[in-house]
Amino acid sequence: MVIEKVLNNNVVISKNELGEEIICMGKGLAFQKKPGDFIPSEAIQKEFILKDSISTYQFQQLMADVPLEEVELVKQMVDQAEEKLNVSFSPNIYLTLTDHVHYAISRAKENIQLPNPLLFETKKFYPDEYQAAKEAIQLIEQKTGLLLPEDEAGFIASHFVNSQQGNGDMQLTMKATKMVRDILSIISKFFGVVFDEESLNYQRIITHLQFFAQRYLKGERSDETDEFLYALVQGKYPKAFHCVERINEYLAQTQQQEMGVAEQIYLTIHIQRVVNEKSTQS
Repeated sequence: MVIEKVLNNNVVISKNELGEEIICMGKGLAFQKKPGDFIPSEAIQKEFILKDSISTYQFQQLMADVPLEEVELVKQMVDQAEEKLNVSFSPNIYLTLTDHVHYAISRAKENIQLPNPLLFETKKFYPDEYQAAKEAIQLIEQKTGLLLPEDEAGFIASHFVNSQQGNGDMQLTMKATKMVRDILSIISKFFGVVFDEESLNYQRIITHLQFFAQRYLKGERSDETDEFLYALVQGKYPKAFHCVERINEYLAQTQQQEMGVAEQIYLTIHIQRVVNEKSTQS
């Protein structure tokens, strides 16, 4: 691999066999090296293509502005989280998370705390990512001596969630989390119940709502229409169906768009399961 540009001791820009610009990362990868020098493949620990020229430019700017030790710290955080969660994050996380951690450290040094309005929901809906984020906070403390607040663990967890879902848009992840919270609140108030958060059916509806919110906000509506099944669930589960109508009103008011027929069917069934489970336990 030939170096096109050195960003710092651990990060270089090169080109693959297709002529595409790639980011290569590795400890001491570019130490005492310059453009045109060769780097062995075994020295490269991470290798990825950023989506477009704007992302590549932003990445170069970030590497120039952020201290080397923070870049290495984020790489350790990502490696640690990927191993814990058994996932491979989108390469974009090196851009978004490095930027976030850099300013989080800067704020901590100035004793400025940024409240996380979705901390509770993040802990509740993404417990694995939140636990990985808490371990990332511990790593930051080990490396910098700064103990970041719990709110930052919530922000970092959202980056982990966002990177798994391939959004490339942190605002979409935060918006989807709020949407899941609001829909669960509508269901709970409509039926006057407090759900058992340890139950399998509750976990199922959470998972369904998370994926629904992502699809909905991306405009990925299903064109599937099963009028027979729609009429069936409407007649068989009238109260759950009326709850879905209430959710549709919420979506129309806040997002100016209702959910499709297929989503109404699936959500009615999920609501019926979780509510029926609660009433059976009572």
